[in-house]
Amino acid sequence: MLLLAPILIIGFYVAMYSLRTEKTGACKWRQVNKDAEGVEWACPVCGASARTVAGEPKHCGGQMPQL
Repeated sequence: MLLLAPILIIGFYVAMYSLRTEKTGACKWRQVNKDAEGVEWACPVCGASARTVAGEPKHCGGQMPQL
């Protein structure tokens, strides 16, 4: 049990680091329009616009992540 606690803590910090929000950290997405095709979003910070089916865009500036 004593060995399990540090492993869980380290795993938690690694997960939080990998899931941090630097992808959209600078963007402040605002909903502009909603219709049957999806939701249109605009960012007043970087000027980007995006359309999604559900939820806010996942990447700043409408750029796709590099794999």
